[in-house]
Amino acid sequence: MPLTQKQTNAWYALRRTLPPWSFEENLKELIEYLPQYGVDELIVKVDTEEFSHGQPPLDWIRKYQPHLFEIKAEMDKLGIVFSINPWITVGHNDRGRDSRTYIPALRTMVGHDGTECMACACPMSLAWREHVAKIWTMYAETKPHVIWMEDDLRTFFHRPVRYSCFCHLHIERFSDRIGEKVTRETLVEAILKPGDPHPWRSEFLDMQGDVMIELVDFLAKVVHKTSPNTRLGLMSSDVRGHAMEGRRWHDFAHAVADGKPLYSRPPLGHYHEATLRGLYYSHDSIKLTRHMLPADTIQQTEVENVPFTQYSKSTSFTFLQMAISFAFGADGVTLNLFDHAGTPMERESMFGKLLKEKKPFFHALAGRAQQSGTYRGVKILVHEKSSYEKKLKSSTNFLELAGDGECLMQMLESHGIPTIYENSHILASSGQQLRAFNDSEIHGFLSKGIWLDAVAAKILFDRGFGGEIGLKSINSPVFLNDLGAFSAEEFFNPKFGGAEKKFLTLTMPDLTGRPDFSIMEPVDEAEIISRIVDPDAKRHHVCAYAYENQLGGRIIVQAFDLATAYGVAYNHTFRREQLQHMVRWLGRDDVPLLVRGGVYPLGLRKDLGDKTLLGLFNLSLDPWEKVEFKFSDKRTIEKTELLTATGDWEPCKNFSIIKVKDTFQLQLTKSVPYHEPVFLTIFWDKKK
Repeated sequence: MPLTQKQTNAWYALRRTLPPWSFEENLKELIEYLPQYGVDELIVKVDTEEFSHGQPPLDWIRKYQPHLFEIKAEMDKLGIVFSINPWITVGHNDRGRDSRTYIPALRTMVGHDGTECMACACPMSLAWREHVAKIWTMYAETKPHVIWMEDDLRTFFHRPVRYSCFCHLHIERFSDRIGEKVTRETLVEAILKPGDPHPWRSEFLDMQGDVMIELVDFLAKVVHKTSPNTRLGLMSSDVRGHAMEGRRWHDFAHAVADGKPLYSRPPLGHYHEATLRGLYYSHDSIKLTRHMLPADTIQQTEVENVPFTQYSKSTSFTFLQMAISFAFGADGVTLNLFDHAGTPMERESMFGKLLKEKKPFFHALAGRAQQSGTYRGVKILVHEKSSYEKKLKSSTNFLELAGDGECLMQMLESHGIPTIYENSHILASSGQQLRAFNDSEIHGFLSKGIWLDAVAAKILFDRGFGGEIGLKSINSPVFLNDLGAFSAEEFFNPKFGGAEKKFLTLTMPDLTGRPDFSIMEPVDEAEIISRIVDPDAKRHHVCAYAYENQLGGRIIVQAFDLATAYGVAYNHTFRREQLQHMVRWLGRDDVPLLVRGGVYPLGLRKDLGDKTLLGLFNLSLDPWEKVEFKFSDKRTIEKTELLTATGDWEPCKNFSIIKVKDTFQLQLTKSVPYHEPVFLTIFWDKKK
């Protein structure tokens, strides 16, 4: 929990702008309504959104600073914590602003194609650092609890520049680093070289990592020179995206924190509402960002609504993002729910009503989920240096450098198989993540249970691990249509839930697609799970197999390049049976958690010493009529509690328990619509 003036499990930190033209009106409303909403912290955004000047002018901030002192004084009276969120750090987007007109020596970002920004600063620009130091000193003088660094502290997506920075400062530093004169064009060509990575790529990523660590260290020290007790907060972008800029997470985090507790704001995405399935990304961002940061980091998720009306996001979707935040152990939520143009919050009063009414529910949920413990599931392998070793297919797209794994996460989660990034006896890897791990680490993986797609299996085979993964040969994945006319995957092995003529489509990831597929020959000892068939249902190439190796590990390989195969057409009730049986086999029937009862679940299990928290979010519009949790544990259940909508933990009803050996099957007969997630606590018998 954050160290604050009052304690609550469900910490609300509201992000709000008070523009000069409506300051008094907005402040008066905050004083009246923040206590009613249950807000614990006010994060004041400065020079924000549509009315941002780009790089904030010194005179403007100097005139606005008295307002910050006034806000803080009023919040102190209310017992509400005061923090500051400058809307930009280096800048997200020019939007027609040209900050060079009042910072004449400003060096701005230059993209890989030579495109130059007008307001987004190069992090190495000395003029910008001098400018921002003066501004952040004025912020620090107000003694805020936290000052947030924005997620523009990255080297990509600074519009109009897409991938940066290749300005002369960066080029000169890189040239000095390698002892050779380079140009922007030659450097970009080397970084994006198809096939085996050019040595310059790792050097450039290391340099970018160094530059950004230097930058956040500089900003933190500016703040602490004036306000030693102020904490620094880090808004980050997608972890897999940060891989393509060489972010060294722990070094970066220690520089931001500068000896104080670090605050983290992982993005939940979906700034406007689209599909419930988007919440898979939201929950994954919480878990993956936490995994990359030091264990004592205070996590407050980003719940954001752009452009800040019901038209962009419903209260139901907002509730679900908040519930996911607390269910997956976040210390609080930062709420960007209202516009930054001075419009009163009560013009969208339904959001304030949501905060007030759901506070008891979130408090009770967070009270369990924030307890010390371990989330359980299938571990997805991830490495912060995945972009260093990745082999690119083309020389035109920087996004190819981003880390793999998001489709693997959603594939498993959508079939009732929770995923984690911490230790587990069951692992999964797709794409090129494994290139970043050394042989010793891979030996460790292969002594456990591990699921691999074709790309991951081919990497291991080429590195000499063919025997350990049960392969005589494997080809690189190619477009399925180039291999012939194939119709479906026949999932025939009953040991894995299959049966004769049990077919899964090969028209993936959607109606117009076809996946990339590897022709592979498993060893004779391997057990074939499925094959692809032609239009006459004749069996051909192996599609999936299982193998137990000499290390004691269990391996399952699927012949698809998952990135080309995963989508709505991959999902199926048959696929759920296949994947859940695979997980049970990989884990030798030691099952972290499997969820059944409907489609598109988001499940969770967290072991809390003498308790276990189970949860389910239904990410489909159809209500589930029952929920089944299957998991392994050697202990005996003493009692169970169910969380009610009013925030009370009550004895569970309409509930049955079957235990076979060490595997529980818990069935809850209860309608579960999408807007009413289920949370269940198991209390274990301490006497047995």
